[in-house]
Amino acid sequence: MIDFLKGKIETKFPTYVILEVGGVGYGVHIPISTYNFLPGVNEQVTLHTFLYVREDCLHLYGFYSNEEKELFEMLISTSGVGPRVALRMLSATPVSRIKEAINEEDIPQLMTIPGVGKKTAQRLVIELKEKIGVSLTAKKTEETARAPDEIELINDAISALVSLGCKRVAAVKVVKERYVAAEQALTLEELIKEALKYL
Repeated sequence: MIDFLKGKIETKFPTYVILEVGGVGYGVHIPISTYNFLPGVNEQVTLHTFLYVREDCLHLYGFYSNEEKELFEMLISTSGVGPRVALRMLSATPVSRIKEAINEEDIPQLMTIPGVGKKTAQRLVIELKEKIGVSLTAKKTEETARAPDEIELINDAISALVSLGCKRVAAVKVVKERYVAAEQALTLEELIKEALKYL
């Protein structure tokens, strides 16, 4: 299993990117949501990856966040939902909205996603509601368990980025992702600088 790739972007398109890792070029299919966070060509990036193996194909799928990857794996485990449909879903709708729609059994909302008809929406609810519910509960517990100083650090970084002209929604997403991805504790200044690389 290839869990992630860290390398230089050789070529990028909205749904496909080629990463050079150790002299090897890996072609990776991505959702548009991931493309929006990619740095420029010849710059370094880390993608969480999923290797899709079938008798007649071998494809790599990459995601900017591990949450996207986890939802992708859940989606393709559903009857009638293949990688292409799952990528279209992630490209058109935020991860949180897809999860909420499944958890709340909101069939009409799911049907607004490109490639999802009534039967597919019903299967998503039937097959994933329990898994999504556990995922949402775990996330809420994790956020509640954060120490007050960590929450303050994240909020201060978001406020600083907004004051610099960044959109709040993007600032919230990037700050939280960079904070979680950091291998060591970051100061406020370090967190802001790290987030700016992805905004």
